Amino acid sequence: MIKILVTGVFASGKTSLVSSLKSELENAGKKVAVFSEVARDCPLDLNLEQNPVSTSWLVMRQVRNEIELVDGNYDFIIFDRGIPDIIAHTKYTLKDNQEEQWFYDELEKLGKASLNNFHYVFLSKRSDKFIIEIDGMRLNDINYQKNLEEIHRNYLDKQSVEFTTLVEKNSDRLGQILSLII
Repeated sequence: MIKILVTGVFASGKTSLVSSLKSELENAGKKVAVFSEVARDCPLDLNLEQNPVSTSWLVMRQVRNEIELVDGNYDFIIFDRGIPDIIAHTKYTLKDNQEEQWFYDELEKLGKASLNNFHYVFLSKRSDKFIIEIDGMRLNDINYQKNLEEIHRNYLDKQSVEFTTLVEKNSDRLGQILSLII
């Protein structure tokens, strides 16, 4: 069973890519499970209002998804977002709040442990070609998106884990991923 994480800022084509990847793998006769982003189910404030309680909810749900026993007959398990996504939002909202730095430090350690459980980590970067769809979850704020992406990338670089930065177009991304995992 191969575990794949597709991570990156909001409105960077991740969910569409994960859907295409799942279809392509299934068409090739592979059994695939997908875990969707946990933020969509969160009953608490997110984005600019995210706080340690909402972050804890997100992390607990994500970790539960990552460790839940999944039918061992799957060839691939794909995660649409992961702990690095949560870390980027947390770092942004905490800014330089020293009183809660311990929380962030522990979250970073948990994130590294999570990343080590994936066979492949793919970073989906923002692009002006991906329109931010206002859907009650996403903010129509390109500067916020760019800041999150910088935090996200810096976090991945700091962890010294192997990850692949995806090219811009999803059709090309699909080929890029398939060339690595099959």
